[in-house]
Amino acid sequence: MSQARRDGAVRVADMVTQLGVSDVTIRRDLDALVSQGLLLKVHGGAMLPGSRTPEEPTAALTPRGPAVRADGRGQPASEGSGPTIGVLVPKSSYYFKSMVDGIRATLAPLGGRLVLAVSDYAPEREPDLAKNLLDAGAEALLLAPAAADRHTGVAAEWTCTLPAPTVLLERRAPQPHAAAVSWVRTAHENGAALAVRHLQDLGHERIALFTRGDTPTAYSVEQGWRVAVAPGLEPLCISGRDLAGWPRWEREDTRRLVDRLLHAQATALLCHSDEDALALLQSGLAELVALPGELSVVAYDDEFAEFASPSLTAVCPPKRHVGRLAVQSALDLLNEPGAPTRHIEIEPTLAVRDSTSAPTR
Repeated sequence: MSQARRDGAVRVADMVTQLGVSDVTIRRDLDALVSQGLLLKVHGGAMLPGSRTPEEPTAALTPRGPAVRADGRGQPASEGSGPTIGVLVPKSSYYFKSMVDGIRATLAPLGGRLVLAVSDYAPEREPDLAKNLLDAGAEALLLAPAAADRHTGVAAEWTCTLPAPTVLLERRAPQPHAAAVSWVRTAHENGAALAVRHLQDLGHERIALFTRGDTPTAYSVEQGWRVAVAPGLEPLCISGRDLAGWPRWEREDTRRLVDRLLHAQATALLCHSDEDALALLQSGLAELVALPGELSVVAYDDEFAEFASPSLTAVCPPKRHVGRLAVQSALDLLNEPGAPTRHIEIEPTLAVRDSTSAPTR
């Protein structure tokens, strides 16, 4: 821990030399410190939580050893001196961009290299794109493919038969491969339930839902919302597919949505995503119904919510952390091919702002 605090990270090979013990002993001790939350496990060693970003000079963990200045202090390794990780995402838009940022932030101090492919939700292209990543030198793969089953977020079977360590992002592996393939995903169901509980604590009973349609995240959000809404009350769920103009929000679209909410006596709305919630505000929502007195709004996602007027209470999926934990899982598989399969679900948080309050009607 003293060396980690001094240099930001420790390497197994260095500690074996310094302490004169086996690498098994060092790895066991590091695992104990990781389980206590004092260190994060990375390829070749461990690092202090939150201490390593591309802008912060620390000792690099790479198979070739830490880069060293003339004064003997650690510095980030040069790109390419560490592992190469291939990443496949369906879009380069903000949701997956934040995840890729988390991957980059974890790889940079290791001198690691990221190779990226974007499928544009074209599943027929994805096996070839994954092969291209391997041909480009990827030693492990992080895959967020277009889901084979949009209702469950289960990935296609080809993702489970690749000749390299593979970790799925925001997807689950299909049976019978689930026991052998690792994944890291956001517990979107719990994020939706967190929003509903916040609204219920404020006194809301009729809580409606808007979702962006037939996507794995929308399905998970709807599942969490349905479980959390009060039993015995007929829930109101509106999909973007139900609105003729969506994804554009014209003033008349917003009026029709408000009419449906008022007819159902809804006093709160969980809106997936914050992009749609912001568009609703910009197309006259606050002119049609008083916010938050007559209608409280919680956005699902927190990229734009803070900058709306009023600022939106929002569920915050831990996108960067999904990327970080996926990299760490992939590096562990590289470092220890027989390591156990990991199924990691990360809990969203809730940022409470100006768009929610006790109902006035």
